[in-house]
Amino acid sequence: MIKDIFLIDDDSLVNFLNQEIIKDAYPDKKVRSFESATEALEDIKENIRTSRCPLPQLILLDINMPVMDGWEFLDEFNQLPKNIIKDCKVIMHTSSIDPRDIEKAKTYPAVIDYVTKPLTIQTLAKIFTP
Repeated sequence: MIKDIFLIDDDSLVNFLNQEIIKDAYPDKKVRSFESATEALEDIKENIRTSRCPLPQLILLDINMPVMDGWEFLDEFNQLPKNIIKDCKVIMHTSSIDPRDIEKAKTYPAVIDYVTKPLTIQTLAKIFTP
């Protein structure tokens, strides 16, 4: 069951709206947002080192971000210990409809879906329905 969610998007408004949509529809979910993929990755690594917080079971990840983009995040994420991140899944949540991006996302084992913005209640239902 998905309980902890990370939103990673450099647009603070997108993060805010997505967080509100998730909390309204699924108040039992714990949502944290990051405007920096680097910051999110460091948080995950810190959680692994200290076990202070549970790792997210789901990450909604944008592709186009400054400093570290979504692909670079996934490359680094894939280097983390597999036994620790095995239950953490990624959904690419982006404005890109480029077929090359869709195909590239399929090459990452952690990526379970590719959805375009904006996030909707219907998309959430698809994500959270077993």
